[in-house]
Amino acid sequence: MRYYNNYYEGFFWIPGNENSKTIATLHIDDIGNVTISSLQSLTNNEEKGILDREWNKIGVLFGYINCHNTSKNYSVKLYEVFQIHQSNGALTKFKYSSSNSFISPTFDNEISCLTYNSIMLNSNIISQWIPISGFNFDFNSDEDNTFKVSQLYEQPKQIELFQNDNYSIYIFFRATWGQPVRRNSSIKEEVFFNIETTDSLTIKELYKIKAIIERLLNIILFMPFHSTAVEFKTTTGTNYIALTKSKKLSTGQNNLLEFEVFRNNSQEIFNKWFEKQDKLDLFIKNFFSVYGQKGVLIENKFLTYISVLENYHKNNIKKEATLKDRLSSIFQNSSINTKISNIEKYAEKLKITRNYHAHLEEKHENKALNINGIIKANRLLEVIIHEIFLQEVSITEFKIQNWLEELTLDINESLN
Repeated sequence: MRYYNNYYEGFFWIPGNENSKTIATLHIDDIGNVTISSLQSLTNNEEKGILDREWNKIGVLFGYINCHNTSKNYSVKLYEVFQIHQSNGALTKFKYSSSNSFISPTFDNEISCLTYNSIMLNSNIISQWIPISGFNFDFNSDEDNTFKVSQLYEQPKQIELFQNDNYSIYIFFRATWGQPVRRNSSIKEEVFFNIETTDSLTIKELYKIKAIIERLLNIILFMPFHSTAVEFKTTTGTNYIALTKSKKLSTGQNNLLEFEVFRNNSQEIFNKWFEKQDKLDLFIKNFFSVYGQKGVLIENKFLTYISVLENYHKNNIKKEATLKDRLSSIFQNSSINTKISNIEKYAEKLKITRNYHAHLEEKHENKALNINGIIKANRLLEVIIHEIFLQEVSITEFKIQNWLEELTLDINESLN
């Protein structure tokens, strides 16, 4: 994107100190971390004869900047700014860093506004999933092989998904057109999940809502998902783009819920999802602490999934039961109950494997699943957990795909 790997000049100030602005250079790296370099402390402690040796954190910093390469002006808000360097001598220099920064391509006269009421989430995955588009192409060739193509674009109407006293959620199509040179033109369409809030919220509060919506999309899409572009709108009407890029996630199996099924049931789906956040708090947090996360050991992921299912059964189905009985019960009430040839035997195998890796009981080593078996178990457990999530939001449609058929065949062979 145009903001990254660029240097900017500008002036910055902390809230309530608008009359004491600091001129500095700002750099945005390739993942959205921001570094500010200046010859003056942003907190101006040196004016009081106090060396800023505590490497203080600044809660929020405002700034207007100009890009070296394009000469365009921007407004920026930097949260959680840390001093990372200070040199003293003939030339004093200060450096600050923020990994939670936002930029607006406009001059924001109300930059000091710290409340927001809208968040927009965009991703290529969302764009591919939603079949609706404003493009209409006409391509043909004449008898003399003359190349002809026409491109008509009409912005689709927004798609309403959910409405209650707290939120309005809809899909918004944004299109931009450009003709940078005489023989080149382009139209770009972007698809956003828009979440508008009735209350004015802080950026931290909106990030919590973002996590809630993205976790639901993980379930609906059945793949590790996060937004690749995020925008926040202040209560004064200015859009700010989040600079920090999300960590890359591992790829997962694809078993998307059809968009029209989601669209037709979206009011109930969102209503149930918001309603059950407290009830399913640990179930949600524990599952997403490992699902799709890179660098998680296969064994740790397995232990987490088993714990997630064990606690879900205990809190929602039966208080007292053995781990084997809990797993058997969950499997028998899932869509794979006819796919596993011997559920009781497989539940016992999972229990032994959990005990071996959780308690290092060497007597179970030979009876536990090997690494390949754990990998297959993890894929199956993800299916079962996703299905529980879908049922919790009243979605009963769940298609068994070819890769799952092959997986259960492999598991059945290991049970023989």
